[in-house]
Amino acid sequence: MFDANEVINGLYGYVYDHNGRQMQETKSFEANVEYDKEEVQQAGRLMKGHKVMAASGTGSIGAHKLDSRLARMAADDPHAKYNFSAKLADPTARGEEYIMFIGVSFDSAQLMAFELGELGEVEMDFTFDDFEYLKSID
Repeated sequence: MFDANEVINGLYGYVYDHNGRQMQETKSFEANVEYDKEEVQQAGRLMKGHKVMAASGTGSIGAHKLDSRLARMAADDPHAKYNFSAKLADPTARGEEYIMFIGVSFDSAQLMAFELGELGEVEMDFTFDDFEYLKSID
C-alpha cells in the first residue's frame, strides 16, 4: 500500500517560459515522447519483436487568457524554438519532478478565441526536440 498523501496533486504543477518566468496562468500541461518502432521477425518465434528506431516529443499547454504572449511567440516567428521547463512539486509527495523541454516549437498560433459568458482560455500544441530531467522522484 502507499500513502494517499504521496499522490502528486496537479495544483503544484508549474511551467516556466524560455526566460525562466513562471507562467502562472497555466491550467494544464502535458508532454510525451512517442517512439517509432520497426517489427523484427525472428526464426522459430511466432511473436514479432520490436526495435525503437526514432522518437518524437509532443505536448500541449492550456492557460487562462491573460495576454497575447504565447500567441505572439508562435505567430511572430513560427520557426523559433524555445526551452520551457515544467515542475511538479507537491509538498506532501516523495519529492519533485522537474524537466527541461528543449527546442519547443508551437504547432499553431491561436490568435483569438472566445465564447460569451465563458472565461478566456488558450490551448497551444507543440513539439520539442529533446528533454532533460533536472529532478526526478525515485
